[in-house]
Amino acid sequence: MRILTSTSGAVPCLFYPVARAMDVSMRTLLTDASSQAQVLREIGKRYPVDAVVRMTELWCEAAAFGMACNFTDTDFPRLGAAMCDDTEKLADLDIPNAENDVTHPLIEAVRLAVPQLDKPLVVGVTGPYTLGSVLNGPENFMMNCMMEPETIQGFLKRVTSFLKGYIDLYKTAGAAAVMIAEPSAAMISPDMMQEFSNVYVEEIIQDLQDAHFSVIYHNCGDVDRHLSVIAELSADGFHFGSGVSLDRALRSIASDRLVMGNVDPRLFLSRTPQSAGEEASRLISEYSGYENFRLSTGCDLSPSASMDAIEAFLQAAGRR
Repeated sequence: MRILTSTSGAVPCLFYPVARAMDVSMRTLLTDASSQAQVLREIGKRYPVDAVVRMTELWCEAAAFGMACNFTDTDFPRLGAAMCDDTEKLADLDIPNAENDVTHPLIEAVRLAVPQLDKPLVVGVTGPYTLGSVLNGPENFMMNCMMEPETIQGFLKRVTSFLKGYIDLYKTAGAAAVMIAEPSAAMISPDMMQEFSNVYVEEIIQDLQDAHFSVIYHNCGDVDRHLSVIAELSADGFHFGSGVSLDRALRSIASDRLVMGNVDPRLFLSRTPQSAGEEASRLISEYSGYENFRLSTGCDLSPSASMDAIEAFLQAAGRR
């Protein structure tokens, strides 16, 4: 639990709504390193959080591979159609440099922000199975894992090599941790998760996690039945969405590993902002006895999230 030593506070994903509150467009936020660094510094300075969390996965790695990506000023980036509709194209897909036109502003923002932060900075990347699912299409990729496992495993090895290089750049830039998002792995069986996801996530953990840098596994899918497999990962932390039973997660995962979550991000879009605070209070009441539990939003918050709801969440977190 070395990345977050405080037993109070919270680690919500405030990146997008704070940017909007600062009147920074989504397009500028994700393509201009200095603007993004300013948002990260603002979160660290103005909000009572244990860490600054920036989850920019699920679009940027796919865009780095050449997938069409549409930026708007007010919403999350939107990816176009899957790039590879068969395994032949997937196997021949060029692997980009870890730092490229898409990833450079994101990496540079960390380089700029970290020296001016007095809190850990946690960055997000797409996990290997989920990236494959995005590039190949979710149903295609799942079927290809069953029908052509050797081809998919060869592809996943190459993707994992790219992700290790990408994460290492964040580590060198000063990030304290990376959150690896594998939500697509919730759609396959626990045995398939072990074979086509966990083995590659564990490789990343073994190569990059150390005394100064942590790997956090994130899954906002319905993975209750996968928890025993997920718990085998040697990540320093686990971050879950609202569809996961924290009771099961805290029983499954070793007490020296963080378990974070799992306030539903949709509550921050509710017409009753206090509902986010009420849910935060409930989780604190039920799970504050676990020293390895940290309150968090279950996933990224929308740029349209209510700042009143965020304030209610943070007020509840402060009453731990």
